Amino acid sequence: MSDLLLKILETTLTAIESGKEEIFYIAETSRTETQRLTSELSQLKADIARVISQVDFLEKVDRRIRQKLMEVNRDYLKYSEKEMIAAYGEAKDAQVSLKLSQGKEKQLRKRRDDLEHSLRQMQITIERAENLMTQLSTAVSLLQGGVEEALETLSYDQRQEMVLRVIRAQEEERRRLAREIHDGPAQTLANIVLRLEIAEKLLEIDPSRLKAELKDLKNLVRSNLQDIRRIIFDLRPMALDDLGLVPAIAKYLDNFQENYGINCELQIEGREKRLFPAMEVALFRLIQEGMTNVAKHAHTEKVDISLVYHKNTTIARIQDYGKGFETSLVLNAPGEHFGLIGMRERVEMFSGRFSVQSTLGKGTTIELSIPARHKEEQHDSDCNCR
Repeated sequence: MSDLLLKILETTLTAIESGKEEIFYIAETSRTETQRLTSELSQLKADIARVISQVDFLEKVDRRIRQKLMEVNRDYLKYSEKEMIAAYGEAKDAQVSLKLSQGKEKQLRKRRDDLEHSLRQMQITIERAENLMTQLSTAVSLLQGGVEEALETLSYDQRQEMVLRVIRAQEEERRRLAREIHDGPAQTLANIVLRLEIAEKLLEIDPSRLKAELKDLKNLVRSNLQDIRRIIFDLRPMALDDLGLVPAIAKYLDNFQENYGINCELQIEGREKRLFPAMEVALFRLIQEGMTNVAKHAHTEKVDISLVYHKNTTIARIQDYGKGFETSLVLNAPGEHFGLIGMRERVEMFSGRFSVQSTLGKGTTIELSIPARHKEEQHDSDCNCR
């Protein structure tokens, strides 16, 4: 194995180990927060029980006082003006006390529901962190034990080509992330700092306008949070692990449609099945890259995306109705369409087929086919071996 490959492997293992430490920290922090929330929830339930008893008591008092008030109204000639005023005052005080206690009970119940929801989310976070720790440990074992043996079977030129592809993929992803963060969250955060300075001045010279400014700031922060979540989703959509390829693509297309105003139609053919994780990630990234090219270059109002499940092959197709291009020129001298070359190379790494058909003024169709065994087929094969 070349020194460069060894260095890449060593760097990858170091990054994974660092990631494991971060995940462990997240898991431990979540456990600590879970303990705190559990303790707070226990105290809150005791407070709710006490308030419920108080509400029950005040309801009885209110009924008794209202009954007395009815008697005063019915036989008002028997009571003096002072007694009638006292009865009305007593009834009003009882109603106020009851309403306050009922309001407090409602607030406590809502807080209890929020805490229970937070606890459930913490448990999910802990479980995911533990699963990730297991997966990373497995990845480390595979890298340490299997990569060297696999690469030893490659020729020197093949090793160098693999190194170049890895480096190029890393740099492309870093450039994409840099653009995403620079054009999105970084710009918004700079704007937030400026708006905070304005709010600080308004506090001194015109406090009446401060509320509106803070409201705008809140909306700006919320929008920035959505951008950050979208970038996180692009890095590794949780739906891909939890639900599978189709829900992850559907969610991505929803975000794409909202961000670019391009109508997206997703069609599934064949019986949907879970693929091996590496295959699902590859297909998701390929569709993501194809849609990025559409957003940058197609100038289209609509995109049709198809995912076709065959027994041993999965096909993805992206068809737009934009300006099109000369395929021979782009594929031989990619220029700004370098993403298509990257897609083709990624498909070829999986021994798949990649094709692009485009007509000027009518649009482009990208189709890729990857051989893919399904999880259940692997399970059946394992059972037969036994």
